[in-house]
Amino acid sequence: MEIRKENLEERVEQLQSLGSDIEHINGTLTKHLLGTYHLLKGWELCEELCLAGLFHAVYGSDPTRSRLLGVEKRAEVASMIGSRAEKLVYMFCSCDKPKVLPQIGTQSPIMFIDRFTGEHSPFPEEFLNDFCELTIANDLDVARNKAIEQYHPDLLRMFKNMYPLVSDKTQAELDKLFVQFLS
Repeated sequence: MEIRKENLEERVEQLQSLGSDIEHINGTLTKHLLGTYHLLKGWELCEELCLAGLFHAVYGSDPTRSRLLGVEKRAEVASMIGSRAEKLVYMFCSCDKPKVLPQIGTQSPIMFIDRFTGEHSPFPEEFLNDFCELTIANDLDVARNKAIEQYHPDLLRMFKNMYPLVSDKTQAELDKLFVQFLS
């Protein structure tokens, strides 16, 4: 499913109608959502993952940020971007990141913790790679225009742990970052 420019504009208008023009790091949330979408698109990842990148904060991606919609509106989001993309958005928003992200790249099975429901379950394998791609794109867009020295060591460690789970193009993007860090 390739999204045409007019469809992307329609999706952005939907986000704006939900209030995405609020302030965010480096500008508005709309700008960040588009930045994340374009990073994923530039890595030539599937359209459903790119759409998940565009909508990745719709339910609030962490407890300190506002949400555009409540999770009771999941069917509406799925109608806009597709069921699988919406499931990835829900996972990204509901993930208890401080508890889940450090598990990625370890030898232990990853336990997903839903911060909305408190439920613990094995991380769905069919979403792990896309979740890592989305997480990296989100964090790279947030860190845009930062000098490598300003990256938190935990963020760089997370990127290294996710490295084997992402596409060649995403790895190439991380390689550029790591080279800067080592030089």
